[in-house]
Amino acid sequence: MYDKHFGFTELPFSVTPDPRFLYNSQLYQEAFAVLRYGIEARKGFIVIAGEAGTGKTTLLRTLMHSLSSNVHTAFIFNPRLRFTELLRLTLTDLGIPVSTDNRLTMMGQLNDYLIEQVKSDDVVAVLIDEAQDLSDEMLEELRLLSNLETDKEKLLQIVLMGQPELEWKLDQPKLRQLKQRVAMRGRLLPLSRHEVGLYIASRLKTAGYGGSELFAAEAVEKVAGYSRGIPRLINVICDNALLIAYAASSKQVSGAMIEEVARDLRLAESAPVVKETPATTVAKPTAQPEARSRARRENAMLNDVAGFRATGRARSHRAARLAGGSVACLIVLIGIGAVFYSQQSTGALSDLTAKVEDFVGARSDRFVRAKPPTAASKRETSAAPNQRQTAAARGTSPSMRDSNQEVAVVPETSKPGDTQASQTPERSAEKPSPENAGQAPDKLKTAAKEPSEGAPHLTSRSEKLETKIHRAISNRAIRGVAVSVVDGTVYLAGQVATERQKAAAAQAARNVPGVKEVRDQITVDTGVGPAAPG
Repeated sequence: MYDKHFGFTELPFSVTPDPRFLYNSQLYQEAFAVLRYGIEARKGFIVIAGEAGTGKTTLLRTLMHSLSSNVHTAFIFNPRLRFTELLRLTLTDLGIPVSTDNRLTMMGQLNDYLIEQVKSDDVVAVLIDEAQDLSDEMLEELRLLSNLETDKEKLLQIVLMGQPELEWKLDQPKLRQLKQRVAMRGRLLPLSRHEVGLYIASRLKTAGYGGSELFAAEAVEKVAGYSRGIPRLINVICDNALLIAYAASSKQVSGAMIEEVARDLRLAESAPVVKETPATTVAKPTAQPEARSRARRENAMLNDVAGFRATGRARSHRAARLAGGSVACLIVLIGIGAVFYSQQSTGALSDLTAKVEDFVGARSDRFVRAKPPTAASKRETSAAPNQRQTAAARGTSPSMRDSNQEVAVVPETSKPGDTQASQTPERSAEKPSPENAGQAPDKLKTAAKEPSEGAPHLTSRSEKLETKIHRAISNRAIRGVAVSVVDGTVYLAGQVATERQKAAAAQAARNVPGVKEVRDQITVDTGVGPAAPG
């Protein structure tokens, strides 16, 4: 063992929580004062939090050794218990014989004991280490246990000592009642850089070392960097470094030895490395494999905790992004619903369906070329006016053709002589509907015939303009309107459901480029039905 090599009376860097090796820094003195005052003044709940390895258990054991004889303590080091098991351990530590597992009986025994102690002015405290592992149900049971009190003071003092996760747990809304009962709080932080050297010197002195400087200044600086000021890691690094120095028959620990320990414990990846001058490499010792294996396991556990926390934060960020996306989708759906709901006209939903069907049909028609005219297509053309008038009477769009027809014409590419007879002004005005009676039918016929007889190129332009007007009216979900175009003048006929649809059809026609004038001969269906022709 290296204790004789360096002149130690005992090992200076053991990882056990020995109160004799407690380093009384300012933070430790403050935490110790909080604990002692909170217990002796009967404050109820006291919470001390600190990172793993900062000396919380050592502080508790030091407190137990320093309390006066009128303070009775029960120390719970394993928080993963059921409440009845915690009660049994508490009664056993307080010296109360337990002969049953009944919860009410044990609660009664504890209450009687507490009343006896308060009569003799004694204090009873339950010290719970690693309290961050207590379940929410157990914390709530402890809150109820703290209700054992008189009119003036608490009968039972409860100390919760744990890692920072304990504070996060107490911040939960469901534990707000317990949080309000916490009368005293303390915090243990890692040592600062300049305190690391003082900590090492304090432990060497307690172990009986009285020689020259054992750790070089460079080694102390590296210990501070790799340990991040956590006392447990300082002990592990220094213990392994002394073992390496002993194997090399050296009386001083160098910076190179600390570097070798950091590599063995895999600490170099998680702490900044202090630059140093090249040093002689020291052979790795083979003695004390148990101590080095224990140090490696402790360091791996610390790294696992850090990785778990980082994973939790990443999952929280992903969950937040997913929640934001869900909210955005919900807002879009609400907006679409509001637009649909705002349509006040009669039959808005059916008009929307017809509009979609018409739009899909128009898109498909744009990519289908007209077939050469045949005898059959000519016969179909001659029958088209009757079909067109029948569709207008039913209130359907002229652009909705029979699915059995073989000829589909692209309006933009139509030529004189193509089979687009169903779209010409002749058919639109050849047989006016009854509601158009008395509204200049002769004029409609004349206007429809003149372009086709004298100027075929004008007919082509009129057909294109008529198709655009049909689309503009259909885009407003209006059906039952027949369109004729002569020299830029648009004649609208047919029947619609409301006055607003009639006005919208006329406005849609006026908005089409190339329209000079719109003559509106559309009638409104009042629900009584069209008058019979005289």
